[in-house]
Amino acid sequence: MARYVDTALSVGEPILYDAKVHWAVFLEPFTKWIGTAVVLAIFWTFIGGRITGDLSETLADERATQALGWLSALSFTHIVILIAVLVGVQSLIKALIYYYNSDFVLTDRRVISKFGLLSRTTSEQRLSKVESIHVYQSFLGRLLNYGTVTVTGTGSSATKFGPMADPIGCKRAIETQLDLIKPDAG
Repeated sequence: MARYVDTALSVGEPILYDAKVHWAVFLEPFTKWIGTAVVLAIFWTFIGGRITGDLSETLADERATQALGWLSALSFTHIVILIAVLVGVQSLIKALIYYYNSDFVLTDRRVISKFGLLSRTTSEQRLSKVESIHVYQSFLGRLLNYGTVTVTGTGSSATKFGPMADPIGCKRAIETQLDLIKPDAG
């Protein structure tokens, strides 16, 4: 299956820079999973014992066991672990979809970005309309060489992409192409 940008290119329009999503996109799911596990562990430490006692008294009632079905076999610890795993898996799936289904390319005429798998968001800006390029890198982003690049055009339209690997290299590539299209007047 062809990428969106390959189908959006005009005849004779070469790709000059093809940005890659940085692996740091997976840091958020990891920290969410760890954070959820820590919060649930703290919750379990201070409140879990009381809930477990109340839960086992409730489950001792045969009617409650029949009403809950297979859920009655789960202990509070199992439920805490299940919640932490589900939060981590949901965040990881979201990051994987972003990582494998995002494109940001520079051609000799425009900047094109595409995000999404089932629903798609695209943005295309002609280089002749570009007014500014903004790069944001956090401290960790500077250490690991990733960041977000925002290309702003006339009429306040903006194309944003991140976390991208080598955002400074992307900015330089865009600036080089802009200099070829519209050299400074002086």
